[in-house]
Amino acid sequence: MVLLVLVLLGLLILILKRKQKTAKKSEGNAKKRNWLLIGCLSIVIPMVIFTVFSPIFSLMDMWGLFAHASRTELEQAVHRSYQNYGLTGQFELEKYEKNYTSVGGFIIHGTYSENIAGKNYQVKTRFKYYTRFSKNETYGKTDAEVDYKNGKKIYNVFPELAYLGIEVSPGTSEFLKTLDSSIKDPKLPDLKYQGIGFEFNNQSDNIYLYNEILEENQSKGQALQGMYPMDAQYLFQKEIFIPTFEFQYFVPKEKRDLLYDDYLKDLERLMKEFFANQSLPRGLYAVKIAKYEEDKLVNDSGVYYVRIDNQQVVKLLQKLE
Repeated sequence: MVLLVLVLLGLLILILKRKQKTAKKSEGNAKKRNWLLIGCLSIVIPMVIFTVFSPIFSLMDMWGLFAHASRTELEQAVHRSYQNYGLTGQFELEKYEKNYTSVGGFIIHGTYSENIAGKNYQVKTRFKYYTRFSKNETYGKTDAEVDYKNGKKIYNVFPELAYLGIEVSPGTSEFLKTLDSSIKDPKLPDLKYQGIGFEFNNQSDNIYLYNEILEENQSKGQALQGMYPMDAQYLFQKEIFIPTFEFQYFVPKEKRDLLYDDYLKDLERLMKEFFANQSLPRGLYAVKIAKYEEDKLVNDSGVYYVRIDNQQVVKLLQKLE
C-alpha cells in the first residue's frame, strides 16, 4: 500500500513538472490537465490518510479504546459463564474497567457466593470480556465462555472455586493445623516461619483421580458443581493438594548479590536445615519465600517446592514437574 502511494505521488510530481514546461500551451489544454490533477489528488489523498491512520486505528482497537458494553451486558455474560458449567450461586458485579491489552474489551471484578452445607461462602472472581469486532469467535463473550466452548474443565476455568471447595471441605482445616503444629522452628537467624496454606495443583499427573471424585459429586448434586466436598489428605497423597509453608528470608548483606543459581543452592541448604527431622508426612510441599533486605520487602513472589521423605528434604524444585 505504501509503495502504491509513493508511485502515485511520483506521478503527480511528474505531471506538475510537465505542466510547468507546457504552461504556454492553450488554455483549453491547461484546464484538462487541472482536471486530471484534481482527479489524481482525489484518489491519492484518501489513500494517504488511510495508510497513515489505519495502523493507529488498529492499535486503538487492539488496546480496547473503542470498547463499549453496558453493566447489564457484562452481568449477563458472567451469568452465562456460570450457567454453562452448572454453577448455581450468585454473582455480584463490583467494578469493571477497560482492558488495555492486545485482547481489548473489559476486565470484570466481582464476588461469587454459594450456600455450602448450610453456610454462605464468598470468593472474589475476575473475568475478561471481549469486544473486538475482528475476533468473531470471542466477540461479546467472557474468557470463561470461550473456555467452555473449547472444552476446558470447570476447575481450570474457576480455580478459585476449586480452591474454595477444598478449603471448606470437612477435614481440610484440621489437616493443615496438624501439619502446622508439627513444625518445630529451629530458630534460624535469617529464616522466619510464618504459617501454612495450600495450593491446588490442577496440573498433577493424578488429576484424573480428582475428576473421578468430581463426577461422583456431580451425580449427587453436591455444591460448587461437584468441587465440594474433597478429601485434602487423599489429594495430598496424589500431589493435587500441596501444603504451602510461608517464610520470611532476611538476606544477609554478603549474599545480596548472589547469582540465581547460587541463591538456589543457598535456599536448598536453608530448606534442608529447616525441615530436618520435622514430623511431616512424606510428600510434596510448597515453600513461599518473602525476601527482605534488612526490614525492606524486596520480593514476595518466590514459590518453590520441596520433596520430603523420611523427615528430610530430598529435592528442591523451582517449579512443579
